[in-house]
Amino acid sequence: MKKMLFIISQPPYANTHNAELLEAAMVGAVFDGEVSLLFRDDGVWGLLPNQHGELIEQKTFSKILSALPTYEVERLFACAPSVADRDLSISHSPEIELLTLKQQIALIAAQDVVIGAQR
Repeated sequence: MKKMLFIISQPPYANTHNAELLEAAMVGAVFDGEVSLLFRDDGVWGLLPNQHGELIEQKTFSKILSALPTYEVERLFACAPSVADRDLSISHSPEIELLTLKQQIALIAAQDVVIGAQR
């Protein structure tokens, strides 16, 4: 089983990259990959609840996130410094583990495949 990490670092509605990464993660999980997601930089904005992507004619990011357990994508991580820098609270998402930079390096090193979109 391949370990795959998808890194989401862009704001949720800046373009379609984040939604495409989430869809790719779900496909990877369907084919028995061990899929993890890491939200960092402005990607942590996608963790906020009650989003309405349809208002800008995009898929609602939070709705896609809520579907992840259906695909057995349950390893969700967020960059603790990114969350703190943006003064966000992700306490509504207990399944998301906050990681230090050192922990993120270890997570990335443990993967077979790392996929991400940068600005």
